[in-house]
Amino acid sequence: MRLRGQIAVIVILAGALAAGWLWIPGWQGAAESGRGSDRRPGETLVLVEALELAQDRVQIQLIGTGEALRAATLYPATAGEVVEVLFVAGQRVEQGAPLVRLDDKHERLAVRLAQVAEKKARRQVKRLEKLAPSGAVSVVRLENAQAELESASLRIAQARAELDDKTLFAPFAGVIGLSQVDKGDRVTDATMIATLDDRSSLLVAFDLSEEYTSRIGLGDPVVVRPWAMADQDLRGAVHAIDSRIDPVTRSLRVEARIPNPDGAIRPGTSFEVRLTFTGRSHPSVREVAVLWSRDGAYVWRVVEGRAQKVFVKVIRRNHGRVLVDGPLRVGDLIVVEGVQGLRNGQLVEPAPYGNGRAGAGAPAGTGGVS
Repeated sequence: MRLRGQIAVIVILAGALAAGWLWIPGWQGAAESGRGSDRRPGETLVLVEALELAQDRVQIQLIGTGEALRAATLYPATAGEVVEVLFVAGQRVEQGAPLVRLDDKHERLAVRLAQVAEKKARRQVKRLEKLAPSGAVSVVRLENAQAELESASLRIAQARAELDDKTLFAPFAGVIGLSQVDKGDRVTDATMIATLDDRSSLLVAFDLSEEYTSRIGLGDPVVVRPWAMADQDLRGAVHAIDSRIDPVTRSLRVEARIPNPDGAIRPGTSFEVRLTFTGRSHPSVREVAVLWSRDGAYVWRVVEGRAQKVFVKVIRRNHGRVLVDGPLRVGDLIVVEGVQGLRNGQLVEPAPYGNGRAGAGAPAGTGGVS
């Protein structure tokens, strides 16, 4: 009895399996008939997208270093003893402000002596000028006195210059750094006093790859972000470009100028630098539409219901799209899905990409590479 039951179960399962095999092809045929009842024999369903143009836009990110608009390391013009330091570190000073005074007793005396000599020579010239018309003195003597007066005037100028050298002045307005000397120190013209930075604006220096050197020019916009201020973008412009490419790094040195009115960003700060280059327009296709063979990259185009292979040159990839160069026109129908197995001249039935089963929800015709 148990054996008969097992045989009955096997017979029922075999019948159900046979009915399933007969029903599935009929269902598929009905589905295909309902989906494309007007398709010609041999046609292949493909999803297509109308070709659009997009500009070749490239954004690159680099690392830059901030430099003061003007920077100087200050040294005294002469040797001497420091008698007064007139600044504190971090102080903003104006152009021409005295910073350090050296002992200048001897220089002041030299100025006074030169003034006395100049005064004496001037009196002598005036006396001889009165006597010369009467012939009481020779013309040669008068000329010698005039030369002595001019020499005395030059000695005064020289003595005053040496006196000025005993005071260190700020060459431009800026923020002064830490002092390296104190009152009573003996210094020479090789002793560093301090640094001075004009950071009302900053120069951000960075190295640009040789690939992009032909695209950059003075005044081009630049966006930078200090690494210490990750949420702050600063906009500037290209300020200076080096005259040659470094043969070792194969890069070009570029400086961008950015505003720094409150002086919050200090020289030496590192920056993220962003540059955007915009070129000419190229055909834009979806990345899945580009195929490769030993002859190069190509896409399928639908022309009068038939597939046509078009070889292209890939310009740039970005965000799922590809800029290409080739014999394509705006509005050409490019096969996006169904490319596998296509042959040149094969009959195809194009359907808009985004309305088909595989492309549902994808926007049709979106262009642009950034």
